[in-house]
Amino acid sequence: MQTKRSVAQPGAQTPAPIRTQAGVSWLDRPLLGLRFLSGERAIFIGILLVAILLRFWDLGYRILHHDESIHAVWSWYLYMGRGYRHDPVYHGPFLYHFEAFIYFLIGATDYATRVGPAIFGTILVALPYLLRSRLGRTGALSASFLLMLSPSVLYYSRSLRHDIFAATATLALVVAMWRYMEEGQPRWIYMAAAALALGFTTHELTYITVAIVAGYLLVTAGLGAARALRQRRPQDLSPAASYLLFLATIVAPLGSAMSLVVLHPFGLQYTGPAADSITWIALIALLVFSALLGTWWNRRVWLGAAAIFWVIFVVLYTSIFSNPDGFYSGAVGALRYWLTQQSFARGGQPWYYYMLLFPLYDFLPLIFGLAGGVYAIWRRHAFGLFLLYWSLASFAMYSWAGEKMPWLVIHIAIPFCMLAGWYLNHLLGSIRWREAWARGGAYFVVVLGLLFSVFLALSNLGWPGTGGMPLQQQQRLFPWLALFGLWVGLLVAAYLLIRRLGWLRSWQMVGMAALTLMLAFTFHSSLTVNFRNGDIPVEMLVYTQSSPDVGKVMREIERVAFRTGTGKEIKVAYDDKVSWPFEWYLRDYTAKNYYGNGLPANDAPVVLVGLEGDHDARVKAALGNRYVGQRYKLRWWFPEDYKSPYDWMKAMQSDEGRARFPATNQVSTGFFDIMRATFQPSGIQRLWKYFLYRDTFNPLGSTDFMLYIRKDLVDNLWAVSATAAPATIEDDQYASKARVLAAAQTIGAPGAGDGQLAEPKGIAIGPDGSIYVADSRNNRVEKFDASGNFVTKWGSSGNANGQFAEPWGIATDGQGNVYVADTWNHRIQKFDKNGNFLLTWGTGISANQGEFYGPRGIAVDAGGNVYVTDAGNHRIQKFDGEGRFLAAYGSRGDAEGQFAEPVGIAVDRAGNIYVADTWNQRVQRLDADLRPTGQWPVAGWQTQSLLNKPYLTVDSEGNVYASDPDNHRMLQFSSTGSIRAVWGKLGIDATGMNVPTGVALDASGNIYITDSLNGRILKFPPLK
Repeated sequence: MQTKRSVAQPGAQTPAPIRTQAGVSWLDRPLLGLRFLSGERAIFIGILLVAILLRFWDLGYRILHHDESIHAVWSWYLYMGRGYRHDPVYHGPFLYHFEAFIYFLIGATDYATRVGPAIFGTILVALPYLLRSRLGRTGALSASFLLMLSPSVLYYSRSLRHDIFAATATLALVVAMWRYMEEGQPRWIYMAAAALALGFTTHELTYITVAIVAGYLLVTAGLGAARALRQRRPQDLSPAASYLLFLATIVAPLGSAMSLVVLHPFGLQYTGPAADSITWIALIALLVFSALLGTWWNRRVWLGAAAIFWVIFVVLYTSIFSNPDGFYSGAVGALRYWLTQQSFARGGQPWYYYMLLFPLYDFLPLIFGLAGGVYAIWRRHAFGLFLLYWSLASFAMYSWAGEKMPWLVIHIAIPFCMLAGWYLNHLLGSIRWREAWARGGAYFVVVLGLLFSVFLALSNLGWPGTGGMPLQQQQRLFPWLALFGLWVGLLVAAYLLIRRLGWLRSWQMVGMAALTLMLAFTFHSSLTVNFRNGDIPVEMLVYTQSSPDVGKVMREIERVAFRTGTGKEIKVAYDDKVSWPFEWYLRDYTAKNYYGNGLPANDAPVVLVGLEGDHDARVKAALGNRYVGQRYKLRWWFPEDYKSPYDWMKAMQSDEGRARFPATNQVSTGFFDIMRATFQPSGIQRLWKYFLYRDTFNPLGSTDFMLYIRKDLVDNLWAVSATAAPATIEDDQYASKARVLAAAQTIGAPGAGDGQLAEPKGIAIGPDGSIYVADSRNNRVEKFDASGNFVTKWGSSGNANGQFAEPWGIATDGQGNVYVADTWNHRIQKFDKNGNFLLTWGTGISANQGEFYGPRGIAVDAGGNVYVTDAGNHRIQKFDGEGRFLAAYGSRGDAEGQFAEPVGIAVDRAGNIYVADTWNQRVQRLDADLRPTGQWPVAGWQTQSLLNKPYLTVDSEGNVYASDPDNHRMLQFSSTGSIRAVWGKLGIDATGMNVPTGVALDASGNIYITDSLNGRILKFPPLK
């Protein structure tokens, strides 16, 4: 049966292409004397070539993202003959089969892993060319250009995720729909069937795509379809109604899992034998019904389309018939799984997430798409209205969906690019270019660009009368006045040009100026996110990314393997926290040892362990002193300041404003409060700095890991066997000073009750002998008397006065007042000896004077001055007893007077200050004026683990006591750094310790140590 052609609809005519005075469109002119190479085709070929360059250039420079590595490994397994079984958690099978084919062709590399997305990203750019009759020729070229350059579309055309494949299927489905409604030719139905097969074998979001397309067809052709069905006259179906019927009969069986949604309120569970039976019955019934209805409509066309769809679907989901259960898993299990996941809202993003993300990158298609939507409504243009509906429906559906992730933004960007391209066809076609230029249109565009640039400069300067000292305000005043005068002059010039051009041409030139400016910013944004910041999460689009450190570690492993002559046979042990992406990068290492949450093989030359939970501490204890460790970033992520109104409002403040910003419960966070904070001068300045330079409001977050290499392989560069017996290499001086000491008293026990401790850190002894402990994980301070009896406690989790966020350091002054380093509230709190709150200073992460980034250690001298190790800012700060800033010293580095993660700090009777310069593996000595006077190395602080935070104290003779947490021991040095005593081992008896941290002395010289992971305090008698 031949289907009728559609009838042209009012307002559906395509605008005439731009023409020269001779009446010949420049798009039709042949180039280079070649009749087949018109201007239109040359531009389209140029766009495709640039798209290929942008998508295939340097694909392997980024380390594979966590999800990419999973996709790559599964594809590699399939390529290597280890098979594949569909799992709805990881979406459809197409990606894995296609990537396995790519590996077969060019090998398994990081570059090859992203070739598949690059291919489909290029196809996506080409598809608008098939809609020239609807978009207009200029519109089709514009849509392809916008898709080529879109920062988000380009980024995910260079990433191994399912979305670019599904997005290509979506656009192909839309193209096939409109071409079929124009021509009524079966080939477009077959194309649609292939697009549906690609979509449903790629990603479950294809259900959303079908819902959007079907919704449009129901409104425009539903009544006609219902009438033809009722009268049993398939020949009366319009092309739109025919497409709707085809779509419904192909997709309906895949909706069988919806029967569970219908029956769930009546007690039916989503999984189990009853659910399987119900869905099997629904699947078979829908298959039969769809076949009857489809063959009634058009037997030959429907059977051909169904064959295309189901052959692709069955072959891929059953892994070429090796996994028959894959058919049910794909037809029912995929939708069932994602329906149950909707409530989990993975990613935890707010409802307005895409309102932030989409305009940040795809502002050009957004602005011109919305303008096109207004134009489509005004002109009642059928195709324009469809594009507007598609754009807004996609935005609404993905904003409503529980899971909001940055890669889903391309499903919003694509319809907006199409809508903007369609509108540009009308806009560019309506301008009389010669007349516009003759009347000064080009000058007007330049003036508008200058107006915008000067406005940016004024925004960056800020209002000269605020912030800084009066002299600084005066210095800003003159350049501000000069720029403002220039801006007023440009306004006058713009007014004069508007009078010359007329209002209509002026508005057209405003559009051209906006287009030019936005194109420049889009080039900047797209190239920055894809080729400069592609693996640096200062971009919202990057979200969470494997750090370049992963590549550094792999190169280090390769160097060790090369030096030992073992090559890919070297044993590399890795735990469950680092398995992705290392499962991919270690794929060819035949002796790799995955030890999950246990302990690594004792003969592994290289060990990798993640710093989540306490696993690193257990692994380090098992490794002992045989390994040297280095800390690296595994994954890092964008700071999500936008999730909390309070965090957003604080981020919008100036540096001085942040320091004074009130606590959470003291700030109103209503809509107008947020708007005022955002559009104040400091807020506008921060937004522009982020937009232009990606200067984030707060530091990046990260999950870190440790690389441990056996010491004999580090100390001896060549000719050491990787399978040699593990050697224990101790410093001879340390070994000669080792003692076996037993604690005279144990205070406390693990737990959260009175007198119990959870990973205690700092410890201090008051003037009356009272013992104060920073009970870190319980977010409190506990007080014991001199005999070790529990007295009182104060504090809880939070950021109000008297609350804590993992306090680490603690000290007392001569009056018995207690100072606490409230580490992750980035402040110091002062209490009296009974725990009554007195004052606090420090308001949040900052490098300003008097502010902190994770203060760890605290000490008080005889004069009541307070010294704080500002660990995250790698410096020491000095205050008086009332929290008034006195001095700061130090910066990041390893030179004298520089620090890398300073933690413990102590002051002797003479006012000398000793600092545990942890990552530089040394103790530094400063005088009372914070001037360096000496240093010595510590053979024990080798790692950068989360628990390796050593503390110090000094006795009356100037001897320095230091904890060595990772090696579960204590060290005593002379005042000049000579080792005098070493004691401790891993254990729970009176001679054992597990990550000893804080250390303090009482008036009699007794030594108190917080045995952190054993949840207790150990008291040792004075050393003789």
